[in-house]
Amino acid sequence: MKKITFLFYFLATFYSSAQGYSTGTISLNNTAGVAMTAKIDVNTLVTLTLTGPSNRWFALGFGASSMTAGTDVVVCHANTVALPSFDRYLTGFSAPVSDPSQHWTITSNTVSGTVRTIIATRALSTGDTNDYTFSSNPNPISLIWAYGSTANSYTLSYHGGRGVTSANFTLGNNDFVLSEFMMYPNPAKAYVTIDLSDLTSNATVLIYDYLGRLVKKESLNTTSSRIETSNLQKGTYIVKVDSDNGLASKILILD
Repeated sequence: MKKITFLFYFLATFYSSAQGYSTGTISLNNTAGVAMTAKIDVNTLVTLTLTGPSNRWFALGFGASSMTAGTDVVVCHANTVALPSFDRYLTGFSAPVSDPSQHWTITSNTVSGTVRTIIATRALSTGDTNDYTFSSNPNPISLIWAYGSTANSYTLSYHGGRGVTSANFTLGNNDFVLSEFMMYPNPAKAYVTIDLSDLTSNATVLIYDYLGRLVKKESLNTTSSRIETSNLQKGTYIVKVDSDNGLASKILILD
């Protein structure tokens, strides 16, 4: 029953948030060497772009103004590409606890000089009581942030700096016209074909399951590309085409 209820929310969110909203890039802390920024894009999925110091832990919490128990947070807790406990929650004024269900999918984790940039995606609502529910409407959000006090250490000890920032969402403008993106057959079985009206550079197709987990990613090198789906389970997915011209999404059903 929980899965069916969440699937209904997933589909409703897809159609109600077709335009999308964004906070734009928010400066959380501008101290040299430990600067932090965040950008939250809400469309069919939530996309978080988070930057922070490359030589220590840093964290971001959603919908809170202090370390309130139950606050949903994400934490860069290791100097590795994979962050198996990125999704966490607070139990009070102590180190955040790893969420048993990791709903964020990290699509990129790179370091340039002293700055680490993490890009992650998630469903607006995961059905997990430890996770913040992002609205499909452009409601303001309060963010808490912190970073470690010790360089070259990822142990979640007392913070070196922390703060609270309020962010507003504005209407997104990077969606291209959906008629430029055709997908068939739908429902599909072993494959689906993606057609673009024009070949755009750096075009990528990303397929997410109903929990917002990235399950397939491929580059599109022609205006018509056949994407194999035989290794995916039956169900409902979001197919997103991301290119230099913008992005667009459609619902795909595999049966």
